[in-house]
Amino acid sequence: MSRRLVVVLFLDLVGWTRLAERVDPEPLQDLLETYYGICSAAVEEHGGVIEKFIGDAVMAVFGASRSGEDDALRALRAAAQIRTGTDALLAPGGTPVEVHCGIAAGEALVTHSPRAGLRVVGDVVNLAARLQSAATAGEVIVNEVVARLAAPHFTLVPVAPLSLKGKAAPVPAWRAGPAGTPDQDADAGSPMVDRDAERARLRAAFQRAVRDGGTRTVTVLGPPGVGKSRLVRDAFAGCATVVATCPSYGPAGNHTALLQVLDALVTPASGARITAVLDGLRGAAAAPGVEDIAWATRELIAAAAPLVVVWDSLEWAGPSLLRLIGELRESLRAVPVLMVCVARPELMDLAVPWVAGDDDVLDLGPLGPSDSTLLAGLLVAGDAEVQAHGMDLVERVTAHSAGNPLFIRLMVESDGPEVPATITALVGAMIDRMPAAERDLLGAAAVVGSSFSARQLAGLGRPVTATDPATDLATDLAADLAADLAALVRRQVLRRTDRTDGYAFVQQPVHEVAYGRLDKHQRLGWHRLLAANGVSPGFHLDAAVRLLTALRPHDPELTALARDAAAALLADGTAALRQRDVPAAVGLLRRALAVLPDDTGRCRAVAVLRLSDALLLTGDTGGAVEVIAGALPQVTDPRTRDACLIQWRLLEARRGVGTPPGADPDPDPADPLSACRAAQLRMLLQLGNGRFGAAEQSARDALAHARLLGDDYEQDRLLVALCELRQWAPVPLAEQLAGCSELARRFAADRFLLVPVLAARARCLALTGDSAGAHTALAQAQEAVSELRLTMGQVLVDQASGLVRSLDGDHAGAGRHYRRAADALDRAGHVPTALTQRVQAARELAHHDRDGARAELGPLLERQDDMDLRGHLLALAAAARLGCDGDPLAAATALLARTDDPCLRGDVCFDLAHAHRDRGDADAAAAMARAAITSYATVGAERPSRPVRAWR
Repeated sequence: MSRRLVVVLFLDLVGWTRLAERVDPEPLQDLLETYYGICSAAVEEHGGVIEKFIGDAVMAVFGASRSGEDDALRALRAAAQIRTGTDALLAPGGTPVEVHCGIAAGEALVTHSPRAGLRVVGDVVNLAARLQSAATAGEVIVNEVVARLAAPHFTLVPVAPLSLKGKAAPVPAWRAGPAGTPDQDADAGSPMVDRDAERARLRAAFQRAVRDGGTRTVTVLGPPGVGKSRLVRDAFAGCATVVATCPSYGPAGNHTALLQVLDALVTPASGARITAVLDGLRGAAAAPGVEDIAWATRELIAAAAPLVVVWDSLEWAGPSLLRLIGELRESLRAVPVLMVCVARPELMDLAVPWVAGDDDVLDLGPLGPSDSTLLAGLLVAGDAEVQAHGMDLVERVTAHSAGNPLFIRLMVESDGPEVPATITALVGAMIDRMPAAERDLLGAAAVVGSSFSARQLAGLGRPVTATDPATDLATDLAADLAADLAALVRRQVLRRTDRTDGYAFVQQPVHEVAYGRLDKHQRLGWHRLLAANGVSPGFHLDAAVRLLTALRPHDPELTALARDAAAALLADGTAALRQRDVPAAVGLLRRALAVLPDDTGRCRAVAVLRLSDALLLTGDTGGAVEVIAGALPQVTDPRTRDACLIQWRLLEARRGVGTPPGADPDPDPADPLSACRAAQLRMLLQLGNGRFGAAEQSARDALAHARLLGDDYEQDRLLVALCELRQWAPVPLAEQLAGCSELARRFAADRFLLVPVLAARARCLALTGDSAGAHTALAQAQEAVSELRLTMGQVLVDQASGLVRSLDGDHAGAGRHYRRAADALDRAGHVPTALTQRVQAARELAHHDRDGARAELGPLLERQDDMDLRGHLLALAAAARLGCDGDPLAAATALLARTDDPCLRGDVCFDLAHAHRDRGDADAAAAMARAAITSYATVGAERPSRPVRAWR
């Protein structure tokens, strides 16, 4: 049993019901037997199998047991042959016999059993039957997949989309012409990129053959689609060349290739003996012996020399043709001929008598990334239908094609996310030609993933079912496993990786096709087995849930399996968060929520919180809120609901939005998760109100709850948050710096968490007067932010840089940093903090452009209600210093008592000292200056106190 791309042919006689009504059964049976014989002979000759006869209807399948990349072409040729054969038939009474046919290609499940024989199950069977019903007398109607597969080799005319029974939408269809056109170049019109060195090597080989007067051979090897035939054709353009291509099926394949050479070289002067050999090969005379064939080939090649003889697709050649090529190399030693043998790597598994050493073999590898991008770009630019997708399509094709020129072209033509049927057919045929052990191993590897280790495969070397006991993956690797892996590497299907026993698929389409050909029961068993052995449990359990849902949606195991998958995905998503792979974290956490059964509490709460955290890291605060709001209707567990409501309110507080309806929970103190997030909410609200000492205590409370949870992710987040907010709390700078040093050691290998620690360190050092140390810390933080592309990390660096530059006297530079931070915060939806940064920028502007500063402050003061206390207080103090309208001095003085941030108090007091002096109140000015110095001194902020002392 396997899933595969098959081509289904449905065909029946036109008017059979009327004929059966008026004709005696016995002559009718004779007609049917003749008709069945024509159909069977045509189908078998073209490599298909008859699945069933149903009265006058015939169903045939191509690719059921062994796929061929030309299965669609074979089906069309079989249909044409049947149509020609039945044209000569007459029904009893002299009525001409006509047929109509439908051909469809698509995925199906193919089974073989002693009772039922061959069975093909899938929508493709129904589609072929419906297409046949829509065809008129003598017509062959095909679906889009057949049209794509056969288009380079067969005349196909599009018809109006067909409304077929059982199909919700009209089906695109094509009508096959009366006969196939001559085979065309599959890559005609496709630009050739790179290959200069290979072309030069082939030309040099021919030049040596001509110069030295002797026959040489070069074997060009490469996987399907890598451009072997195109390379050879381009290399010898302008040279005397004859090409023979071995057919992939049919009788007398070797003779077909030989005839292509001999027919191209024969002349009227060749003589009667050669003519007789040719007639025998064509079947018009007695079959010639192998000695006669070899003699005729030698004579014609020698007469045409100097010459290039190309033997293409030799992987299909039989032993007699391979032996003949070897004999020609020996017998034509004195003749200036270059024989180029073109084949896939599996040719080397056969006896190849003409290969004497490595110099005789040219391994054609894939295009490099830059050349792949160039080829994809040229193809996209040349196709108006796909130009709109531009670089996105080019990047996707480059990433998934692994440098295979044919794959690049076919993927551009299909312009879709899935592997096109043209590639599926090509890859499926390649897989079917492998020995059974290699096919099985490739399927197992595809289940593990696009990259894997040999040890992971050790327990999957045989088909398993969902009920098989777990196998120990630590079993020593068997010799046959190593040999099969080596064979797949030689075929250029797999490649070695940097890991000791690591491998990876060379091309993503090969991985996808190999996986898709496995039946779902086998996939399910292997995914569960891998998860049980600790191999990416989140990925494999999630895949197992999808498969079990498709196979048995009411299976009692499904709920437990889904719960395990959600827990594993949550763990993987959290790990991705810790590693700062935020896009991966978002995907994993969304899937955890999607797979999670409705009756799960704690897991759902944590997944929702983690996902909102991940979106917050991307700057998508709105998306983080939507996740919470979307999860609440599905939550029935009170504790889970409390945790979600608290997170919702916390997010809205970040955006400066009022409390959401019903989002004022009273968390159960016995629930550490809700209590932890509630403490974080209190911390944020206290920060907004300027109560930094209280905020620090709330952060410590949250950290204690996180430790009760045993949640390392939450603990690390809170340690960093505590480090950040202590910058504004009444904590001595020496103590803050000691804490920064401790966390810097803890997060030395985690630069994401290190960035806020470095930013806090830079601020502390600047306040103590160590400007050089502050710039060093900022440079380290900026390097990490740039390499990791941390949006919110850049905000922290800009905030700290604004302070450092301001204390250095570079007020213009400080303003630029504050404005850049404000812009990023606005995009992320953090309105109150963004406004504070704009106020800071206006304060820096006041140092050299008081009028410009007033102009900036005006609109900001109109938004006082949207500000947190820090921004509000700084805006009022700056307005008082600049002499703005109203009474900002009194308002700022009243608001000052609400904050315990020593440096904020110092900055505001200094601004108010200026305002009092401007009003002529020297005593009040002196008192405010003393208050500023005192505030700075409480934490050891020496640097900002210097200008205050100088001012006094």
